Amino acid sequence: MPDTVLVTGGAGFIGRATLAALAARGQHAVGTYRGDAPPALDGVRWVKCDMSDRAAVAATMAEVKPSHLIALAWYMGPGNQQAVENFQWIGQSIDMLMDFAGQGGSRVIFCGSCMEYDWSREVKLSETETPLTPHTEYGAAKAALSQAFGSLCAKLGLSGAWARPFFLYGPGENPRRLAADVILSLLDGREALCTDGTQRRDFLHVGDVADAMVTLLDSDVTGPMNVGSGQAVPLKVLIEEIGRQTGRGDLIRLGAREGRPGDPPLVEADTAHLSGTLGWTPKFDLSTGIADTIDWWRRARPQMTELTS
Repeated sequence: MPDTVLVTGGAGFIGRATLAALAARGQHAVGTYRGDAPPALDGVRWVKCDMSDRAAVAATMAEVKPSHLIALAWYMGPGNQQAVENFQWIGQSIDMLMDFAGQGGSRVIFCGSCMEYDWSREVKLSETETPLTPHTEYGAAKAALSQAFGSLCAKLGLSGAWARPFFLYGPGENPRRLAADVILSLLDGREALCTDGTQRRDFLHVGDVADAMVTLLDSDVTGPMNVGSGQAVPLKVLIEEIGRQTGRGDLIRLGAREGRPGDPPLVEADTAHLSGTLGWTPKFDLSTGIADTIDWWRRARPQMTELTS
């Protein structure tokens, strides 16, 4: 069991779930945040640190002295998918890994993205077979860093794995993203305006993503690993499941919005490595994952209304 696990970007969507998963396993977890202090989380210590500030990162590593690192922090500002700031995070991430190694760190899990892959063919995306041909600056920056990651870890004496999550949903998701947007629309009694929903995507509940990341951390597996369900579903299946569970499917308007030009028909993870090598499988299926997410939004929605009223 790790002595101290530092989770950068701990206040983010994946970060909060990952810290909760670490705490549930009895691991000493420390999470970084940048803005206002996050709500207290049992078993978790919060440390304020701007991960783009080299001096602040070095000071945090020296103070925390983590043995293990889950690196989730990345640029998430306006237009983050196309922003040039993505490329600045390549150097910042390398500096962070050097500081981590310099303080005696031993094991790191870095969060990449399925957006590193070539999405042009309707096939499962494989860590060993699929080319890295990203179509956004975000994907390009992650892919570039992933190419240097293994060699850098070896040079620094680190054991490192590169996780590539696919499409996430769950408690704490950005309200503008698909699942959260549809849930909030239906709970508020508003029409949910959607595309035709024929695009197939590999969805995974954020709690499962966090559990997979922590399981990967506790293993000795190195190199890239997809984190997905391995079973893509049409967007309309997810949308209609939300309608069924909220009882407001009558408000769903499939085809009311145009799809994005060039949107690929299929993005699906090959999870043979995840299940075979790591021995990991999801705890949530789509139905139970949606139920958990709706329940969270029912509880969180009144607080959101108070903040915006």
